[in-house]
Amino acid sequence: MIKKQFYMGFAGFLGFMSFRYFYSGNLLDLSFIGFFAFFANFIIAKISGSKEDERYIEDKKTALAFIGQFAIIELFIIWCATVTVRNIDFICVLLSFSYAITLNIYAIKLYILEEK
Repeated sequence: MIKKQFYMGFAGFLGFMSFRYFYSGNLLDLSFIGFFAFFANFIIAKISGSKEDERYIEDKKTALAFIGQFAIIELFIIWCATVTVRNIDFICVLLSFSYAITLNIYAIKLYILEEK
């Protein structure tokens, strides 16, 4: 069964709290960027169909394989940033950003594969 939780996408609007960084200057305010990952629920809810058939399972596997490779690249970038910057606040922001990017790219890839 395809779980379509459209209403959870509204939690992504909490990510706009990261704009507080521009008037506070606190780097940890940017960690709210991670809430943008909830916008993936809007994309997944647009997929037509309500049952998992063979094509959906194959598309899901393909999207997960793509995201696996993408996540390895992100981990390498985070590791390089950790070695060079050594600022824990910056690393927290980078982790939040990569979390949001990874989930949204997975949703977009799955949507593209399903709508072919």
